[in-house]
This record gives sequence, C-alpha cells and structure tokens, in this order.
Amino acid sequence: MKKILFLSIAALLSSLLLTACSPVNGEPPAHYQERAGAALVEARGDTQQLEEVLTIYAEGLERHPNDPALLSSRAQLLASLGRYEEAKNDLDELQEGELHKEGMLLRCMVHERLEGATAEALACYEEVENAYASEAGDHPDANHILAARLAESPEADALLLEWQAGENADPMLEEMLKMEREEMIRQFLP
Repeated sequence: MKKILFLSIAALLSSLLLTACSPVNGEPPAHYQERAGAALVEARGDTQQLEEVLTIYAEGLERHPNDPALLSSRAQLLASLGRYEEAKNDLDELQEGELHKEGMLLRCMVHERLEGATAEALACYEEVENAYASEAGDHPDANHILAARLAESPEADALLLEWQAGENADPMLEEMLKMEREEMIRQFLP
C-alpha cells in the first residue's frame, strides 16, 4: 500500500514538474515575441512560414490574451499579409494608451485601407500627428510627416521642409511622402 501511494505521489510530482517546466506553460510574452522574431527572419517572406509565425503569436495570445506587444506584432504581420480585417480587430482591441505612435499610425492606415479616407480616418491621423508633435525633438521624423499628410494638416508642408533641411532626409522617403494619398497608403499596405 505504501509503495502504491509513494508511486502515485511520485507520478503526481513528476507530472507537476513536467507541466511547470513545459515551454508551452508559463512562458512570458517576450518568449513568444522572440520565437516569432526569429521565425520572421527565417521566413524571408515565405507565406507558409509567415503563417507559422502567426501560429506563434496565437499561442502567445492564448496564454496572454491582453498582451499589447503580441497583439501589435500580430497586427503588423496581418496587415503586411493583406489581412486587414484581422489586423483591424487586433489594433481595435488594444486600448489607445497601449499603442505606440507607430501602432496608432498603422491602425489609422488599416482603417483607411478598409473604409476609405473618411472623416473618422482623418481624425485618427490627427490624433497620431498630435502624439508625434507632443514628443517632437529637434526635427520631425518621417512618420510624423506621414501622419500630418494623411490628416491633411496645414502643418504637413512645414514639417516636410523642416525634415528636408535635417541630416536624416532620405530622397527615396522624400518622394514617398510626396505621393498621392491612395498611392501612399498602397505603398505601406498593398
């Protein structure tokens, strides 16, 4: 009897230890971000491998359903794959405070890609422009100018001129920032 009880306890402890050490159980969100990042590099644009990256994000979100970094990363990948509705769902699930400025800009662009340049889209871009303006350094960056252009802000031209005068001006990026609205959106979200 003691032997059976001891074996049962040993089996239970062994099972608990295996469960506790299992990579699928209890890994932090960063673990899934790292795995997905490595898989993204490995994928090199291969659609089947990118689907595997989405599976890694899904695993992470199953364990950490409200993790903003996992949701944001998955949304970026979904948008790059042209799966705008799914990307929109992830971005909408994130609270405004959980999205960094680039994520806010992506959210606006995905909404515009799906619904067009509505008043809501312009207001979304204006919010992003304001977020960039509140943290602006010496010179605006390209995303700040992009948000201003897409918000149809009167500040967009002045920001572009200021950016062009800076050291970080890139002629290719400069041409992109001068594109027509729809063409610009399609550059980022084909």
